[in-house]
Amino acid sequence: MNYLEEAEKLKARLVPLRKMARTADHETAAQLYRRAALLNDMYLDCLHTGRYLTQSGARR
Repeated sequence: MNYLEEAEKLKARLVPLRKMARTADHETAAQLYRRAALLNDMYLDCLHTGRYLTQSGARR
């Protein structure tokens, strides 16, 4: 599996997680938002790495 595919999977997981956080109580919402922030960081890492590798491969 490549980085861009993994980035899309992470992005898709973020949407329902954020919706759940909006309707949860304060403590649960805080936990869900922390989890969403971590997943968002992972998403951005995968996205940037995948784009970099794609561009590097295109230059060869």
